[in-house]
Amino acid sequence: MSQFNDHGYKTFECDEAITQYARVKLDSDGKITTCGLTDKGIGVATRATFAAGEHVSVKLNSAPGTFKMIASEALDAGAEVYSEASGKVQDTAQATAFVVGVALEAATADGDVIEVMPQIGETAAV
Repeated sequence: MSQFNDHGYKTFECDEAITQYARVKLDSDGKITTCGLTDKGIGVATRATFAAGEHVSVKLNSAPGTFKMIASEALDAGAEVYSEASGKVQDTAQATAFVVGVALEAATADGDVIEVMPQIGETAAV
């Protein structure tokens, strides 16, 4: 049966522990895992999970507004941010990374949570 979502959030079962605000992807089994550097995700986990089998709400890429994301390094407000391992974002365009959005605030170190305006399109996906 087909489903419909018009509010931009959806709950999924996790296949692993997931950090709050990590970019996540949907696996072929219908469960979510943390995005790696080259993974195009479906959205961002709204809270942390601690084990496989837990359920978590995901702010889907189709949701309106900005996203909270985890920086992997210090970066400036206004910087274009790219995919990074562990569901994070960076301002360094590695060879296999892709544009995720624009940082609306600076990060001072790895692990900082920042506001990002997503850029969804042909070459970008959260």
